[in-house]
Amino acid sequence: MDEAERKSPDRGSNAEEIDDNFLKNKEIFFDKKQFYILQEIPYTDSYNYDYKLIDKFYQSGKDSYYVNGDSSSEAEPSDAENVSTGEKCVFNHGNSNRSQRECRFLRNECLKQCEFNRDGSCYYTLSSSNNVRLYATDPLALTFLENGKDNSSNLRSLHDQYVSMEEEEKWKRNNSWININMNEHVYDCKFYPHFEWNNVNTCFFGLSSKDKPVCLYSAFDGSHLISFKTLSECYELCNCYSLCFHPEKNWLLCGTNKSIKVFDIGVPNEPLENRILSTRKGKGQKGIISTIDYKKEGYGMNTLYAVGDYNDCLYLYADNCDHKNDYILKFDTKNKSNGITYIKWFNEFYILSGSRNGSYIYLYDMRNGKGYVQKYERYALTNQKYLFDTHHNYLLSGDTFGYINMYDIVTNKLIHRQLINKYSPIISVSAHPTHPLLLTGSGTRRFYENNNHQVDIITNLFYNQGGNNSNYDCVSQTENKHPFPVHSSYLNSACTVFFDFPHGS
Repeated sequence: MDEAERKSPDRGSNAEEIDDNFLKNKEIFFDKKQFYILQEIPYTDSYNYDYKLIDKFYQSGKDSYYVNGDSSSEAEPSDAENVSTGEKCVFNHGNSNRSQRECRFLRNECLKQCEFNRDGSCYYTLSSSNNVRLYATDPLALTFLENGKDNSSNLRSLHDQYVSMEEEEKWKRNNSWININMNEHVYDCKFYPHFEWNNVNTCFFGLSSKDKPVCLYSAFDGSHLISFKTLSECYELCNCYSLCFHPEKNWLLCGTNKSIKVFDIGVPNEPLENRILSTRKGKGQKGIISTIDYKKEGYGMNTLYAVGDYNDCLYLYADNCDHKNDYILKFDTKNKSNGITYIKWFNEFYILSGSRNGSYIYLYDMRNGKGYVQKYERYALTNQKYLFDTHHNYLLSGDTFGYINMYDIVTNKLIHRQLINKYSPIISVSAHPTHPLLLTGSGTRRFYENNNHQVDIITNLFYNQGGNNSNYDCVSQTENKHPFPVHSSYLNSACTVFFDFPHGS
């Protein structure tokens, strides 16, 4: 499709529904457009640097608490290793000094994805060491933002509160309360969409890993709640590569190879429905289902859903349609990539699609299945998922070179681009549902023979050719007038980032 035929997406019904917090007293926080890192949780990368700052997180006289169903019991590490399902839940009340053998396996622990829960009170991180950790969103930052409209101070007052914190409070702030370690590769993790802390029946998340059933875990203590076996036609356990909770019903959709298994959360037995998307000689969707997302507004809400796979195909289905070799719409995705890794609905008719080893995020219109209607530059040059998010009419994404890119989807303009991590890709971006906060995850696999590569040199050459992007380059740390940093201090980390870009800025 020619560029002349591209069109901007409709503004949609929610374009004017902008939070007052983003429009009032924005001068309190910013003197210019900028991202500020309020909190950074590091992950070990001993191949490249000897982190002295990280050592304090692992040096403690206390023992680790290994939990097997009962959060009140203290067990030895050997007891937790005997769990039949193979996972180990560790309460991080202090990590004892690790042995040299164990540290060899943790020399490069990078993030794979991270995401806020429904109300933004907590988030999970999924790392390459097959650890799923739950962290509390910084309570000081949340309190500061909730009172921001009545507070005449700026970010410096928040920084002063951090400085005056006791060491124990600082330690709690940077540690997870749940750490679930899986023996095998973890494919996906999702919070329950109706997550509420005052209702214990909704505080859980789903987890899928290699050669294991899909499991639900409690967000309170990490205890195992329920399992769902994704069985093939030969009644063999098959891997679940993607998860999606139904936004209205108590259903859990599990994406496998050429099929979607639908389970009822209240009935943990046989699948409620086995949606076979294609047969051997059929015309349906073939390949591993990598991502699923439901339509959440307009006609067909909570019924229509989009499905992407690693064959770089994007299909549209409905809960009540015949899925076998049948679909509502197939989008023309003739893009050079290694498969779609993440999709997200925008407004009523549009779908954003991102791929690994691709240079763009594509916008599709369900009213026009011929091809994409717009594309947004985002360099994802590795085989990682690169999760992105939307906030009102903004598209927020990271890239291989450590930048956060912010686009106005309606006007198709790049609003802001800032370097966050000079040495690692930003592989996951999640927007807080109510406050101007971003959760970013950075990191990639590194090997000993590559430890002297200067990735920042490639970054500077790539983004500053001819000075085209000089307007979007962030200020250096020495020029930053605010106490919070604008650059990440670690190669592999999860960052809570403050931003404030009101609609129409």
